[in-house]
Amino acid sequence: MFGLTKTQVTGKVRGMARVKIYILFLIGFLIAAALMILFLRSRTLYHGPVSDHFDGRSFHYKGPTRTFTDSFKWMREMKTIEWPEWINDPPQPKPVERVDAGELRVTYINHGTVLIQMDGMNILTDPIWSDYSGPVSWMSTRRVRAPGVKFEDLPKIDVILISHCHYDHLDMNTLKKLNDKFQPRIFTGLGVGSILSPLKSNKVLEMDWWQKEEVKSSNLKIHFVPARHGSERILTGANKTLWGGFVIESPNGKVYFSGDTGYEDFLEEIHQRFAQFRLTILPIGSYEKRWFMRTQHMNPEESVQVHRLLESKQSVGFHYATFAEHPEQTIDAHEKDLADALKKFSMKQSDFWVLKFGEGRYVSK
Repeated sequence: MFGLTKTQVTGKVRGMARVKIYILFLIGFLIAAALMILFLRSRTLYHGPVSDHFDGRSFHYKGPTRTFTDSFKWMREMKTIEWPEWINDPPQPKPVERVDAGELRVTYINHGTVLIQMDGMNILTDPIWSDYSGPVSWMSTRRVRAPGVKFEDLPKIDVILISHCHYDHLDMNTLKKLNDKFQPRIFTGLGVGSILSPLKSNKVLEMDWWQKEEVKSSNLKIHFVPARHGSERILTGANKTLWGGFVIESPNGKVYFSGDTGYEDFLEEIHQRFAQFRLTILPIGSYEKRWFMRTQHMNPEESVQVHRLLESKQSVGFHYATFAEHPEQTIDAHEKDLADALKKFSMKQSDFWVLKFGEGRYVSK
């Protein structure tokens, strides 16, 4: 056969057969992996009564939602703007260990991570110290700057608030470190506890919208409130867990942490239920293109409107300049857009802080 010996022909046939076996094995593995992912995504993570925002399998907010076609169009038309590869921020003083009764201090760490120190309690929102936001490094968005507070410089954390399960807001590597070091109470939405099960914590409390819980050994109450957003992880499927924001209530004032959200009429109900706020922590980044993002992320002008609606004494922005997740705006676009919004509504810049990474300030009553 073309000058080959019988031994050579036999070896060649065996080699071809081995390649076919490898190919069939790879195809089988990929099919099995795809079926496993589909199975995991089809699971119901929360089992409870049907409500106006839960149909028995998944959660929803009233009104239209983004479709697969919308997502495809957004990606096809995306015009990215380059961000710096890395930014070195000037170091800030370490957070204080605790504040006294009646005092309120807020420190911006990065992205959705804010340290709220209130009436002797230390509260951390959506903590992320990882180098990337996603399931694995090679398919995730990497950070462009270090967290404003080093992990080892954190004071003892009493409470963690998790607004939703997206990877940039629920980072398991960070949560494991926090749980091992501090054993904090964790408040989050319905169904999220199944994702947090590897923590093996008995201090995770799932909450429904408008549910209220008291924080033991303090005078604080935690309310879980609606948001216009969604939830998804690769192995959970879309909207299988509940998302939302938080109101922290104390005799010395109320704090609102919105989580990721679009501007919707639930904000008026928050105003009706809670009236004035001492501090509102509102998103000011990742809001372009508006036709695609408006149901997910408020822009700075909408956050200024929320400040006014909730009669907030002080607002502070979050969710900016950390991960280039939606790179259709410059890294500092939020600063100009916020300044324009404050000018439009005849407000002072001191009414709505944009803190440096790691900067903390006391909030007056």
